[in-house]
Amino acid sequence: MLNIKFIKSTMRLLGLTGQDLAGQCDVSKEAVSNWLSGESIPRPSKLALLATNLKVSIDQLLLVDNLGPAEPVIAYRMRNNRALTEPAKEAGDEVGRHLRQLLPFTGVDSIFTPRHLELPTLDADYIAKAAKATRVSLGLSPIEAVTHKHLISLFHSFGALLVPVFWGGNKDGHENAMSVYLPDSKASLVLFNMGCRLDDFSYWLAHEFGHCLTLHALRGQEGETFAEQFAQQLLFPDIVAKHALAEIRVSPSPLSIASRFAGSYGVSVVAVVKAADRVAEAAGEKKTDLATGSFFGQWKRSSKTALTAAQELFGTSTPSPVEFIVKSEQLFRTPIFRAMARWQRDEGGRNPAFISAAFNLNMGDAVAMSYALWDLTD
Repeated sequence: MLNIKFIKSTMRLLGLTGQDLAGQCDVSKEAVSNWLSGESIPRPSKLALLATNLKVSIDQLLLVDNLGPAEPVIAYRMRNNRALTEPAKEAGDEVGRHLRQLLPFTGVDSIFTPRHLELPTLDADYIAKAAKATRVSLGLSPIEAVTHKHLISLFHSFGALLVPVFWGGNKDGHENAMSVYLPDSKASLVLFNMGCRLDDFSYWLAHEFGHCLTLHALRGQEGETFAEQFAQQLLFPDIVAKHALAEIRVSPSPLSIASRFAGSYGVSVVAVVKAADRVAEAAGEKKTDLATGSFFGQWKRSSKTALTAAQELFGTSTPSPVEFIVKSEQLFRTPIFRAMARWQRDEGGRNPAFISAAFNLNMGDAVAMSYALWDLTD
């Protein structure tokens, strides 16, 4: 929050008007008026100009008891439930802080709190009920498949901003998706990797929607457990898992049954086997015996040839930056790329470093993206 009283006092001492300050900071008179009324705060580059022209430090411009908005809340899912590494946390925090700066350029107002779960818990019945209610909101029966379009519509209804990225091939751990929640604006942004396996794509979207539904009230491992169980119940609920288990029991080719269910519901065969084993265990019955080391090894090896989300939705596994932006806007109705283009224009030049930090891209991809965004016009 700006120290408005100090700023006005300093302006009087220097004999500066709002019009003077607007010219020195290269903004409109209305922007300065909004700063001085507390309706908005300058972006970092403008804050630095303000400090320079008032001949004070940036710290002096900010109230000591509130030096800025609350830190972004980042949802991670590390491989095999490993503890969050410091580099991963730092990268996620950077993503959150940079995406926050794009919000004013998205044209999206977040004056209302999204409809969310008030008191989320890890109770299995509660999570199943939340998933069932979500299915009802989509107009689906308990056994109908949830499609990518359904999931995208959920994010739009919720008010989350989708941030499709291309991080290359299928990643381990949390590198296929990330959720960012900004407590000060109650804005949710979801990054997801278009290079992941197609049979995992719905899972990652459903998982991140679980984080959105709680407004990140559950954090760390609790948050991941909730999101994972929610995704399972949304995409492949227990009633479907029981049907799959019954067919697997009597089939001479149980793995083919699991694969058929996986294809019908747009999930991986691993998800089907785990769900079938879960309901078997809950009923006190013998598991399927399909979840062997060789089964998981074969599934992982198949990732080298598995269809990716980009191949299915974009028609190529290596879209150009322009293709990626245009098709992402069409498919996901996201304003994030236009916002980044406007931000670059407002800053007066391409900024690959900012793009790299905001989208968690390597610098080479960020440079290519910066050129594509620079040519993007409204």
